[in-house]
Amino acid sequence: MPSFLRTLSIRFDHGHEIGDHAHGWGQLVYAASGAIHVTAVGCVWLIPSARAVWLSPGTRHRLKMRGETHLRTVYVPPERCGALSSAPLGLSVTPLLRELILEMARTGLIDGANPYHSVIGESFLSSLARAERLPLVLKMPVDRRAMRVAEAILADPVDTADLGQLARESGASLRTIQRRFLVETGMAVSEWRQQARLVAGAGSLLDGRSVTEAALTAGYSGVSAFIYAFRSKFGQTPSEFRTMAAFGARQ
Repeated sequence: MPSFLRTLSIRFDHGHEIGDHAHGWGQLVYAASGAIHVTAVGCVWLIPSARAVWLSPGTRHRLKMRGETHLRTVYVPPERCGALSSAPLGLSVTPLLRELILEMARTGLIDGANPYHSVIGESFLSSLARAERLPLVLKMPVDRRAMRVAEAILADPVDTADLGQLARESGASLRTIQRRFLVETGMAVSEWRQQARLVAGAGSLLDGRSVTEAALTAGYSGVSAFIYAFRSKFGQTPSEFRTMAAFGARQ
């Protein structure tokens, strides 16, 4: 069997961006440390440490690093993607999948003719197909002015800058930005901002932080308000979300 998986390991500084591009192979984007904004098919995933995004072959995407980020990527040829999703997904990474990713990253090229390589490669594909999906995704606006507002919010979800100010800095009125967000994301910009904060809070929980710390990450001064908003968005309390994520990681 010929070589059937390729890997890439690279470190990036905070704020580094990889512009819009696509690969002929499927790609697992994994943050061994730091966090990554992955934008594809009109959505953005916030991937905290030890989480991943799956991108099927040909999916155009771009990446932006938050914090010092150690990126680990595994490329899967199209003929081995049949059991994997054809749509981009945010995924939870179990300890087994993590070790497989890191071992393959150390190896570099997974050669199917090598028995050991074949075992870790097939185990990786099986684990990837079973990985739990994560709800850390936001639909992005298309309008360039609205996109500037969305990117400013994502750069610092807890920033309390007035939405009218963000709109003016984007080159449009708040009324125009509100209209574009409603048409293109289905949400008012204030609602979108709240969802971005909750996604950041969920990422904090997945990184093992307390509910109080997650509330602060999400820009809430009161834990009770955070719990109520989080349950309304994700259908479970922050504690339940963190417990289920920890349980899934042990499987």
